[in-house]
Amino acid sequence: MEKSLLRLAAAALLVCWSSAVLAQVQRPRIGDICSVGYDPVWISQPYDPLSPDDYVASFTATARRGSSTLGTNYSALLLRHGDYRLVTEVYVLSDDGSGGSGNVVHERPGPSLEPGLDDSGEIDLAFASSSAVASRTVEMQLRIPAGTALDPGIYEHVFDVKYLCDYVDGRPDRGNVNRGFTIYLRVNSTVQASLVGTEPDFGEIGTLSTLEVTGAPPSVTQRRHYLRVASTGPYQVDVVSQNGWRMTATGAPTGNDAERIRYQYELLNQTLSSARPNFTPVRCEASGVSGENITLTATLTEGGQGKVPSPNYRDIVTITVTPLAVWTPIVERCD
Repeated sequence: MEKSLLRLAAAALLVCWSSAVLAQVQRPRIGDICSVGYDPVWISQPYDPLSPDDYVASFTATARRGSSTLGTNYSALLLRHGDYRLVTEVYVLSDDGSGGSGNVVHERPGPSLEPGLDDSGEIDLAFASSSAVASRTVEMQLRIPAGTALDPGIYEHVFDVKYLCDYVDGRPDRGNVNRGFTIYLRVNSTVQASLVGTEPDFGEIGTLSTLEVTGAPPSVTQRRHYLRVASTGPYQVDVVSQNGWRMTATGAPTGNDAERIRYQYELLNQTLSSARPNFTPVRCEASGVSGENITLTATLTEGGQGKVPSPNYRDIVTITVTPLAVWTPIVERCD
């Protein structure tokens, strides 16, 4: 009695790469003109778009006043930049002694910045009037919901700053600094791969001759399942058979033809068999965070009649999915 079973293992290799981006031009102030700039922030914690959990990273932001106008209080409200596809949340956790906290990111145009300090949604900062160039620090937190699609590499989160100054003589001053606050974040190039469907099992073929197998309809000799791949960038697929596209009586390689049953395997427009055992790796376009299915088809090409009896003839097929650099040329759609 012989039952043929094809067991598969899928392996996904993850890589991440980074670069550094740090640049900021301070906006000058002249006289009583109220304006402010934030130092750029680099968050070392990378973002994985395929993680099941929300991304949460805490950091310190520094706001700098451009001149030394005496008796000036400053209150800033962060507004989301024009990249509306990114659902980013920024929270103020605490500052160095002066003010508001809570969710400070709003859809444009956001809540109005009313005269006076301590309004809802503001980051309230009091700059020291005795300092020529005062600065304040704020502890903040960036949150990105799980599954948010971002391209691999360095992502630039840019916010506008809306500000209000109250002078000692009662005069208020307000305005906006476009791109006044920038957060740089590394986004990993990642791949997740998993098999969809049951392992190909051809059932009992101990009494079937090779002639009977080759004449049988596909519903008897052919099994199909899928490789589900989610990726944020291009990736490469490679596949190898432990036993050269033969199922063996023990599952291990053997040179005894009486202990081997041939089959063929098809994926990505290539048909593999004992006569053509080597797969040419295929470079695929990014499949996105939602993923796509790659069809895998196993077809029996030999019967078990006259073979050494075994409970399960089997082979192990290993499929390796590897992320590639985003600039990789010559990729194709793989679904």
